[in-house]
Amino acid sequence: MGNNRRYITMKKILILAFALMLSVFTFAQQQLAVLNHNNEITTYYGADAFIEAHSAAVNGDVITLSSGVFNATNISKAVTIRGAGAWADTTGGATMLRNNFIINIAQDSNYFTMEGIYAYNNVYCQQIYNPQFIKCHFQWIGLLSGYYDRSTLSNASFVNCILMYWYPRNQQAYNTYANGTQFINSVIMESNCYNCYTTNDTYVNCVVRQHPENAPSRMFQNCVLYYDYSGTTAPANNSSTSYNCLYVQLNADSTKTDELFAPMTGHVLWNKRGMNTVFKTFNGSTEGANFELLDSVATNCLGADGTQIGIYGGAMPFDPHVTSPLIKRINVANRSTSDGKLEVDIEVTNE
Repeated sequence: MGNNRRYITMKKILILAFALMLSVFTFAQQQLAVLNHNNEITTYYGADAFIEAHSAAVNGDVITLSSGVFNATNISKAVTIRGAGAWADTTGGATMLRNNFIINIAQDSNYFTMEGIYAYNNVYCQQIYNPQFIKCHFQWIGLLSGYYDRSTLSNASFVNCILMYWYPRNQQAYNTYANGTQFINSVIMESNCYNCYTTNDTYVNCVVRQHPENAPSRMFQNCVLYYDYSGTTAPANNSSTSYNCLYVQLNADSTKTDELFAPMTGHVLWNKRGMNTVFKTFNGSTEGANFELLDSVATNCLGADGTQIGIYGGAMPFDPHVTSPLIKRINVANRSTSDGKLEVDIEVTNE
């Protein structure tokens, strides 16, 4: 009888231990935001962790997010936001922000930085100076403005990013200004710049879809520019320049002879008909595409620095892995200490 009681007691202990382990494992898999303020660390958990971290942050702070889906909030502080990556196959998985949000930072004493984030709703830029977007994936990003409110994006940099839709104008009013935007080793799948005020934009080692109504005063260098156009000459844009760029007709018959496109002033222009004559897998959408060039194109179409044109050439070849430390492992104690503190063990890596 006594042996039976010990067996029942041991069974209960094992069940309880397993339940505790399961609860800790489940808790550890929740979203985590770490706020660094003057080297003082504060952690927040759950889908609203990013909202809570941003609410407590001040200009200059760093918010590090684990992989997972976080609810977004309007960003009004010049902070650094670091995610685990914008693509699921990156170390630790992707960090995703859901719901539309506005970035409105009405000062330029601190720079706003976002790295390794996948924003799969609309991102509206109302007032930002000198922001950096690194290794991010945007479904839609553009300027926000009403009839009387000015919206400004000044000297923004997009590095190793994918923009499914870039919209530097307002559909209801033209009181929007995007000045000095730099795209470096990035992909712009779609854009609408008709009648918007954009000046001194530069595209270096990018893949860009072009339209006749695109904005003036732009410079393209070492880029692949593709047109959804079936004519013999690409749409003209005399105020933009291009150097060492390849032009390709998206829906053209690749069996026909390449024509000489001259949509912009510049030099050393290559021309192709059909996406399959340029890319290994990319056909105008991102499904299963990695934007790699065919070996013959990568070898023969070189930029001014001697490397291939497109996102895998130049000084900053496209790489989806984040450069900043990211949260790889989280262990949470199953009970707090006598003074009410809960021990949390966090492993970070930059691999």
